[in-house]
Amino acid sequence: MAILEAKEVYWRYAGSKKPILENINLRVDEGEFVAITGPSGAGKTTLVLTLIGVIPQRLPGEFQGKVLLLGYDTSRTQISEITRNVGVVFEDPEIQFVMSNVEDEILLGLEPLQLDEHEIQERIEWSLNLVGLDKSFLPRSPLQLSGGEKQRVAIAAAVARRPKLLILDEPTSDLDPQGKEEVVSALRSLINEYRTTVVMVEHEPELIVEFADRLLVMDEGRIVLEGEPSEVYELGETALKHAAYPPDYIQLARQLNIKARDTGDLLRQAYSNAVKFNGVCNPRVIEGRKGDVIVSIRDVWFEYKPEKPVIRGVDLELRLGELVFLMGPNGSGKTTLSKLVAGLLKPSKGEVLIDKRGVGEYTREELSSIIAYIYQNPQHQIFNQTVWDEVAFGWRLRGVPERLYAEKVEEALKLFNLKGLEEEHPFFLSKGEK
Repeated sequence: MAILEAKEVYWRYAGSKKPILENINLRVDEGEFVAITGPSGAGKTTLVLTLIGVIPQRLPGEFQGKVLLLGYDTSRTQISEITRNVGVVFEDPEIQFVMSNVEDEILLGLEPLQLDEHEIQERIEWSLNLVGLDKSFLPRSPLQLSGGEKQRVAIAAAVARRPKLLILDEPTSDLDPQGKEEVVSALRSLINEYRTTVVMVEHEPELIVEFADRLLVMDEGRIVLEGEPSEVYELGETALKHAAYPPDYIQLARQLNIKARDTGDLLRQAYSNAVKFNGVCNPRVIEGRKGDVIVSIRDVWFEYKPEKPVIRGVDLELRLGELVFLMGPNGSGKTTLSKLVAGLLKPSKGEVLIDKRGVGEYTREELSSIIAYIYQNPQHQIFNQTVWDEVAFGWRLRGVPERLYAEKVEEALKLFNLKGLEEEHPFFLSKGEK
């Protein structure tokens, strides 16, 4: 039985020169787990908005074709009616938060179901547990959580209603590796227990191969590849051309000229030998770092609320020319520490030195000339009317004549594959392009 059908769907945003979706045809049956992948700007998020009726009902543009979701024509049926049986998690969870705490956020979707108080409380706790959160999150503001925790709350609010269809747009992009697997495994449990149908935009090939029944690959507004995930990934260069990057074990199998299913035994044997050789699996410490210290973090503490430190006595040095990865589970303080280095937050205790000067000694203009900060959510920092103006803004702010920076802006656009999008409004871009 078809839960979702799209027929000859075409969409072009008003003001955009070219269509974002062309000739989209798809069918999703009850209980299926369908993954959608593809490069940034392929039209994946636009497709999600089309499937739930936001396009064409809420956004201006040119629409053709038909989408039937649970029997509803999404271009004519009220979105509130469509979403009674459809749970949606957007690429940016913040845009769907409307309540002041996590409990009310989840409760909001349950109230129309006319459940008794005991059932409501049970579902709230069940949904939180399903995404790896506990009751301590209930009184907290969703907007004060880490990026990964926000995604978990958004998913919990969607699954608490036990909808017939779940549509998720990159729901694991801000989750740590364990969190990704926990959440997608929870979605598979929903399918098995409640016959929930799942359509998920996702880039992690390991998750797609393990959990999805079918994979759709989008590029330039079209579905260019479709099939079982392992079959699609084993197409090799054809899949890579459309940014459908296979799991490591499939790539390894191709390089070794063996069957993909045989690589599991090979990797387990290699791991076993490595453990026997090393004795223990400890991280290797790289000694003899080169370069001058340009950032020095000394016994830094930080707390958003009194007596609840998020950063606890961190000591760290960053040296000129280093590429440093900061890793850890959701909510561990990675973003907070980054903001302390960038001068966006002030330590509760300790000091942050940039080139041997306290970060507080710099003016905003001086600091922003030394440190470029990219937010986890790019929409928090993009505000110009065109892509070109956005990239050029830092130069204009400093009063530099355009003739002196125009070439550098063009180089930056080329470097990040944004050529041809100079006059587009950032609103029309995919999250990756933003």
